[in-house]
Amino acid sequence: MFKRIKYNSCYFMYTKYSTRVEIDASLRDSFESQEYKPRRHPGRTTVKTATIPEQIQNAIKIILHDTGAKSLHQESLKLRNYIQSRQLPPEEGEIEEKAAKIHNSVSRRYFSKIKTELTQEELETHNKQVQSSVFNILKKNVYRWGNIMYDQPTSLQYLMVRAAPEYAVLLRILDEIKRRLPDYKPRSFFDFGSGIGTGTWAVNSMWPKEIYEYFTVDTSTHMNDLARLILCQGRDNVEMPFKAYFQRQFLPASADITYSIVLSAFTLFEMPNMKSRLETIQKLWNKTEDFLIIVEEGSNAGFQIVNEAREFVINSEQGDKGYAFAPCPNDAVCPRYLEHKTPCNFLMKFETLNFPSKTEVQANLFSYVILRKGDRPTDDPQWPRIVRAPIVRSGHTICRLCTAQGELKEIIFSKGKHDQTTYRCARSSNWGDLLPVK
Repeated sequence: MFKRIKYNSCYFMYTKYSTRVEIDASLRDSFESQEYKPRRHPGRTTVKTATIPEQIQNAIKIILHDTGAKSLHQESLKLRNYIQSRQLPPEEGEIEEKAAKIHNSVSRRYFSKIKTELTQEELETHNKQVQSSVFNILKKNVYRWGNIMYDQPTSLQYLMVRAAPEYAVLLRILDEIKRRLPDYKPRSFFDFGSGIGTGTWAVNSMWPKEIYEYFTVDTSTHMNDLARLILCQGRDNVEMPFKAYFQRQFLPASADITYSIVLSAFTLFEMPNMKSRLETIQKLWNKTEDFLIIVEEGSNAGFQIVNEAREFVINSEQGDKGYAFAPCPNDAVCPRYLEHKTPCNFLMKFETLNFPSKTEVQANLFSYVILRKGDRPTDDPQWPRIVRAPIVRSGHTICRLCTAQGELKEIIFSKGKHDQTTYRCARSSNWGDLLPVK
């Protein structure tokens, strides 16, 4: 049985779950002994609202003050809005296909009004008018994609509006690894499209003093200079805190050296087509020792890029095998992608920089996938993921879940039909959490 759900003006289908649902049996004793409490069950994220570390904030303030970046504030807001609304570049043949459809439609409408036979000269005139109409319609319906050129002013604008949300999102994602694998200690980190260095901040916050090598790649020399300056407390004469910190403008071709964690965050939009994106994903996967993390905006286009990378790695017959560590509890085709109506995204709260105005708490939508090398462990519980904000009502809570079977399901947890622990765990969970039920 299916239920049609409306969310943000979009409809999507959930299976109504009518079978028995209860806390994972392996956790029952832990809840009874109060090692775990429903409000802090093991599926809940520990990062609720993120704030950039004070030392990094101080460095950013020094840089923005010294460069007179306050005058760039309005332009930075335009840059933020543009980044959040970006679409994918059209693929080869896509524009020609659209043009042909529009031409056929315009021609039918245009020539259906003509009742008399046209001379050759009149026919050429009418064809020119049709072509002009097709061009004007096409211009309005085709997204004009282009690379963002990060010169010094644009890099500073990016720093002002993107530092806080990017750091928060990456901290939330890395928390997934830290929480589920508390004994895991990454030894090296590779950041592709490193920008202002938010990946380095987040990894160092999650595993302080554990990373022995940081390797970052960004085509913009201004971004690289800015990232290094931030780590040096905003001063040119301060020593770099990491001994093994390397910056490059281009992705190294060799796959001989691998890294514990490889990251591509908010970067793949700069690729001109799907072919170049997948070639890049393959190179990054070859450099991955443990985890490859892909992060993009939580828009339809951002989710498409993330899902594209997920499907490519999981289904690839070349190189090492991998599986979806998070957010997916399965390696099946994403049910959200099949619906083509709403992206699989999550919400992260963050504190803005108090420059040029006061600190505020805002939220950012993001899509991501963590891909892990190897086969999925046999003891992976594959708990369902909560993919929309739970609806909490008096006496019951509605959770929308992505399950280990690769299905979207809606479960209504109530006091009458579920035991207290199961009910309270569901009621205490948030969008993006795993729900420890079977």
